[in-house]
Amino acid sequence: MEQRLLDAVRDGEVLDLTGGRRVEPAEMPSWGSSRTVSAALLRDLVRGRRDVEVDPHGLRLRGARIDGRLDLANIAGERRVELVDCFLPDGLDLRDGRLPGLVLNGSRFGHSAQDPPVDAERFTTSAMTMKGVVAYARTPAGAVRLRGAQLGLLECDGARLENTSGPTLLADRLRVEHGVFLRAGFRATGAVQLVDAHVGLLDCDGARLENTSGPALHANGLRVDRALFLRAGFRATGTAPAVLRLHGASIEGSLWLDTSEVTRSDQASGALIDIDELTYGDLPEQIGLSRWLELLRSRTPGYAAQPYQQLAAVHRAAGHDSEARDILMAQRRDQIRRGGLRWHDRVWARFTGLALGFGYQPWRALLLLLAVLAGSVVLALVLGGQDGLAHTARASAPATPCGVVERIGVGLDLGLPLVKTGARELCAPTGTAAGQTLTVAGWVLQLAAWASATLFIAGFTGAVRKT
Repeated sequence: MEQRLLDAVRDGEVLDLTGGRRVEPAEMPSWGSSRTVSAALLRDLVRGRRDVEVDPHGLRLRGARIDGRLDLANIAGERRVELVDCFLPDGLDLRDGRLPGLVLNGSRFGHSAQDPPVDAERFTTSAMTMKGVVAYARTPAGAVRLRGAQLGLLECDGARLENTSGPTLLADRLRVEHGVFLRAGFRATGAVQLVDAHVGLLDCDGARLENTSGPALHANGLRVDRALFLRAGFRATGTAPAVLRLHGASIEGSLWLDTSEVTRSDQASGALIDIDELTYGDLPEQIGLSRWLELLRSRTPGYAAQPYQQLAAVHRAAGHDSEARDILMAQRRDQIRRGGLRWHDRVWARFTGLALGFGYQPWRALLLLLAVLAGSVVLALVLGGQDGLAHTARASAPATPCGVVERIGVGLDLGLPLVKTGARELCAPTGTAAGQTLTVAGWVLQLAAWASATLFIAGFTGAVRKT
């Protein structure tokens, strides 16, 4: 076996021990000595320690069982390594290593009580491909550890990762120049953790994430240069504090988010998503405004102003001013409900919401002013017709009842601030019960008219919004 591998490496060929057959991960543990390659031999080849010139195609092996943990830590290899459909029962160590490229497609990794099946902490390569990889772990260190790694590309399409004691993909501070692809049936049992990672693109279309002891996706502080895709059958199940944690994340381009299959494993009605301090450059795709507002209102850990402000900003930048106002009004309603306001602040907020739409709909105050004006006219007509109004000494016929037009003028004087018709100089309330009622009602109506006008000015100039 050793000589066959040395010959293949020298000739730039793939040593395929499967005979060209399809490999099922379940059958790998039964492979015997005819399929076994020493981990020490592979390490020597990567280091260039064997008396063989490795072809530029690199080390290419398919369908082999690797005897021992493959230790490539701290090695700066000069050729690609391809371990396709291989079985590594003791795992792979790439810590602080460097390779031009690494392909692990279809391989299965075993686990120990302490070490991750794939430990690539601070590993550097131009492309790391793990399509269809299967890895099981029971360690807090993760099933695949990429913490601090620097990659050009990471592909995990169709991979199945499981960890019963910690995260499946532990990739804090990961740096990926182009993209991270967790698509096409990628399955993770345990958290996918990308805290403070920086990637060109993150594509989780069709991924299935599940964690019974925390978030399914933990990506606080994640930075994405282009776009984030969580759609096309994306499923996530987790628990508190939120199923999807994107607190403080930054997405320079588009956010594609479908939360129709984001659920809590504890069946609670708590938070699904934590997006406080999340920023994104374009309008969110794949999720309607009403659904987005529902998430902010009832499926986040608590009230926060920034998610509403961010959503309003991108809508305003897109020319959707009406939607931006609706978002900011929804923010104020959520603040009243969950923002911990003092009682008097809450009362004021409710009042301005009713009267001015929190300052974003000042026309409500105009409607109130029109209602006051209409009430003043009706009151003057009715009470004036019951001897509540009579001509003054300045009129040509003092003490006689006022006409309809004159009563309307008195009503306008009562309901309009600043603007006066002069009707009250010739037609004034009498000393009768109707006249006294009109006098008192006039004071109230004038106060209401001035209040309505003041509210309109405050709403129009933005004074209410600023508070």
